[in-house]
Amino acid sequence: MDWQHGAAALEGTSPTLSDLLDLCLQAELEVLDAPLPPGWLGAYDHACRRILLAPWLTPVEQRSVLAHELGHALRMHVGSSAADERAAERFAARLLIDPAALRAACAWARDDAELADELGVTVDVVRAYRALPGASAA
Repeated sequence: MDWQHGAAALEGTSPTLSDLLDLCLQAELEVLDAPLPPGWLGAYDHACRRILLAPWLTPVEQRSVLAHELGHALRMHVGSSAADERAAERFAARLLIDPAALRAACAWARDDAELADELGVTVDVVRAYRALPGASAA
């Protein structure tokens, strides 16, 4: 099974950071902690097949940012545009959020921050999921 199919199989299953790192191995993507420009949490270097993560990220941020950067790798983005960033964030949202878990959390969560905490993702990932076509606003 190629790594794109592996990514599709993980969609909506709330994969762990270890699952994402295994997917990177399948894709022959190197993942490194590295200093990045101010405001950057991660980066994908298509030419080197490398994902860079800021070394100070929390585990939740690592998981969310790695999924985002995998979205860039899957789509073979070179450089960055607003459209590429939205596509990568949508990929991360579909990959990391289990729709059933989101529905259950929406029954009690007061805001996106509480949803993110419950789902183990960043608020940006929750908001990207809610913006998906056909996604429940929950």
